[in-house]
Amino acid sequence: MKNSGDLLLIVDDNMLNLQLTAGLLKEEGYLISLAQDGQAALSQLEHMLPDLILLDIMMPGMDGFEVCRILKKDPKLFEIPVIFLTAKKETEDLAEGFNVGGVDYITKPFIREELIVRVKNHLELSKSKKKVIEMNRTRDKLYSVIAHDIRSPFSNIVLTLNTLAGGFLDPASGEFMEIIKTLEKSANETRILIDNLLDWTRLQNDNLTIEATPNKIYPVITQCLYLLKGSCDSKNIKVEVDIPEELSAVFDERSMKSVFRNILFNAVKFTPVNGEIRVRASIVDKYVIISVIDTGVGMSAEVVRRIFVDNEHYSTRGTENEPGSGFGTFIIKDFVVRNGGKIDVTSIPGSGSVISVYLRSDSIE
Repeated sequence: MKNSGDLLLIVDDNMLNLQLTAGLLKEEGYLISLAQDGQAALSQLEHMLPDLILLDIMMPGMDGFEVCRILKKDPKLFEIPVIFLTAKKETEDLAEGFNVGGVDYITKPFIREELIVRVKNHLELSKSKKKVIEMNRTRDKLYSVIAHDIRSPFSNIVLTLNTLAGGFLDPASGEFMEIIKTLEKSANETRILIDNLLDWTRLQNDNLTIEATPNKIYPVITQCLYLLKGSCDSKNIKVEVDIPEELSAVFDERSMKSVFRNILFNAVKFTPVNGEIRVRASIVDKYVIISVIDTGVGMSAEVVRRIFVDNEHYSTRGTENEPGSGFGTFIIKDFVVRNGGKIDVTSIPGSGSVISVYLRSDSIE
């Protein structure tokens, strides 16, 4: 079975050795980059991140040990596995290679099968290590959100319920009804956060099945807005929905509900009191375009880039100090892409944002 395209950097001052090693590994489906000395290798590593490095030890100027020492000090390069290529078999040389961060040795002249097996095994070990590291980061992020973003509002909900249960307020009073509305708002916001947490976890574990079928858009939008009614009312935000009830597109309903729930939640979150939010849809070419337009605080070009281009986790509080974990913005782009769509963002600080989701029209064959 051929490799799916891992990138290997081969460093050797002997051109014949480079060509031989590269030829063998290309036959296995690997992508190859070559360097004839240590400095050239380090220069390449400023612009690329290979999955594994095959590094000759005996080179003029800077030997392989020194090259390995340098890249192991760089946080971006530290995790790249290095296999030394050497004609030296002395114990002290082997020990030095492991001391500077190498993961293995291949002695020249090498056997083809040995080279292929060692490269394959260390690539698999590296990928497994990265997966474990990412799982630990995911776990730590989950613990952080549970400890802060969920625990705090949940505690407030429980405290409010205890106050109501104590009979300290007249159920017929206006104050009682205001507390009920606040309670509903907090519960819905906490529910959205928990749903985002579950969706984000599924994304991290690739435990997600997208089944895109023709679905009407209007019911999805109105269901998402229903969850946010309390938040809209508390900020006196006017919401208009201009979507034909029969308009449909091709998407997975569960994942796209998560997308629109988060887009609308952010629109409400960052729109000040007495603001407006409009949701409209149109058909252009093969796409149905659903746009959420708000009169909120807007975003700088840098924030838009971080969220929707680099797909970073980004969180900030809303105009009324509404909390956020950053999961929602991360989910939006990923789910849209998995549904075969795309997203466009236009935002001006102080003037609001327009977030448009492009979904495939079910009328296009």
